[in-house]
Amino acid sequence: MSELESQRHDAIRILSGAVASDRLSVEQFESRLALVRQAPNRATLDAIVADVVPSGRYPASSGFVPVAADHTAVAPVEPAESLRIKTVLSSSKRAGSWTVPLRLEAKVVLGELTIDLRDAVFCSDVLDLDLDILLGSFTLIVPAGAQVENECEERWSSTTHSTRSSRGVGPIGLLIRLTGRVRWSSVEIKEKRRSGEEEPAWKRLLGG
Repeated sequence: MSELESQRHDAIRILSGAVASDRLSVEQFESRLALVRQAPNRATLDAIVADVVPSGRYPASSGFVPVAADHTAVAPVEPAESLRIKTVLSSSKRAGSWTVPLRLEAKVVLGELTIDLRDAVFCSDVLDLDLDILLGSFTLIVPAGAQVENECEERWSSTTHSTRSSRGVGPIGLLIRLTGRVRWSSVEIKEKRRSGEEEPAWKRLLGG
């Protein structure tokens, strides 16, 4: 990991902590997150988080200068290293606002699983999603503008990737990598706008 990328991750953790302590709205977090991902240097990152930097010391990799000590401040939110979601002979869905771990593992056996990432909080530019699907159905909904790379081993299965709802949306700097095994199953990937940003029905009908 480069020094700038490490500082970028530190900035994202600071913004996540600001959201958790109600010092930053979700809308402000999303706009600043986009700026962090595009920041060309440390000075730009410093400016983006200057007003929400919590007290205390930062990891050695960070280039941010701590402010005066205040032990009542909430520490930045750290994402989990990994999370496993298992569905057997059932149907389940993970959606809404939740912090995505650095790695997701999804196992489906004779069932259906939907993972909706549109309103999730990402603490990294890359999400690794490992699939183990047997005689099941898996649906992945990603934010419009995200890049999805499917490297799964598929046998007697089908995969679809719909981008219709994301037309006109530019890249957001998020990469989702799918790996693992899919057997006698179906995988459906959908790119959709975040909640509240959907196109009007009349515009979709007119193909606009």
